[in-house]
Amino acid sequence: MFRPPEYAALINPIACNAFAMRCEGRADVKQTVTVDTGLTAGGTPITLNSLDFTTQSAVCDAKMFVLPYVELVTPVSPDYLGQFHTALLTFSIDGEKVINQSAIQNHLLCPACLVAAQPTNLGVLLIAGVSEDELLGGCQMFFLPNGTRCQAQITGIPTGAGVLRINTGMILANYTTKARQGCLFGVGALDAQQQAYPVTYPCPATFGAAMQPATSPAIPASGPTAGPAMGPANVGGGR
Repeated sequence: MFRPPEYAALINPIACNAFAMRCEGRADVKQTVTVDTGLTAGGTPITLNSLDFTTQSAVCDAKMFVLPYVELVTPVSPDYLGQFHTALLTFSIDGEKVINQSAIQNHLLCPACLVAAQPTNLGVLLIAGVSEDELLGGCQMFFLPNGTRCQAQITGIPTGAGVLRINTGMILANYTTKARQGCLFGVGALDAQQQAYPVTYPCPATFGAAMQPATSPAIPASGPTAGPAMGPANVGGGR
């Protein structure tokens, strides 16, 4: 599973500067459509607008785009799956095509909690796709301004498989230039004398603590700050 970097730089190539931004977690988007391919194979291939999403980000925030993906949720026969692999995905951001007529098999993600093959009295039906880790080789990773419109279109869907359920989504992560807020306490442990001491982290801890109980002075009261103050005024809130 993709884990966004804790810090990333939003680069302004025009002003030749950059701002450190802190990750606040993933914010994936997924939209579901159903398409009736009919029961007769060899018909006219189907074109489907499968995703249309506009980002919303607060001032000083931005969403990092990682990659788009498609999930064929409906189990299909091996023969139909081979035909479906010939469908093409186009993905655009504000009208600019970042993926243009790419074979859909390069973007098929296996839906969560579904097995790869489901034997039935009609034969083996397949769920197409690979794991998220296997798709990450095609990630692009760039920040999207507030109000960015992302659209996906699938062309060349073959007929003959009945009603299909198709998910189209994109992996996103929320980033901000604001310092960490809230009452986050350090994690400690007790020794044999019941003395508290901070847990040793495998990497430098970044979770600051705004306040702590007075009875545990051995736990640090605060951690490192989250980078530069506030950053640009229009990272996410305007164009």
